[in-house]
Amino acid sequence: MIVMETMGERLADAGINTLICLIVCFFALIFISFIISLFKYINKAQNAIADRKAAKKEDETLASDAVNNTISQIEAKEEEELTDDLELVAVISAAVAANAGTSADGFVVKSIRKIKR
Repeated sequence: MIVMETMGERLADAGINTLICLIVCFFALIFISFIISLFKYINKAQNAIADRKAAKKEDETLASDAVNNTISQIEAKEEEELTDDLELVAVISAAVAANAGTSADGFVVKSIRKIKR
């Protein structure tokens, strides 16, 4: 059974199809313009990420410098303590040499630490 449509029905279907396609097209264009309007935030986000990385690297550098400074201060303090305690070093090395039955010429004192008991 063949159904014949009149010219008016065909034109009505074509008009509805055209209207639907125009609406879809405009919504797509509005969506694309919205996406393009968000591009200005991409640069701001990239700059914020770069700033965070730079701050983190700067913090690591400062921490490394602080550790190196602390180590140099400890070494200087140990040297001061060793030079202040030359008499103590001489007494201890003489006691060790006497206990071992040798001379104190072969001893090298690198550090002296007090042991808590």
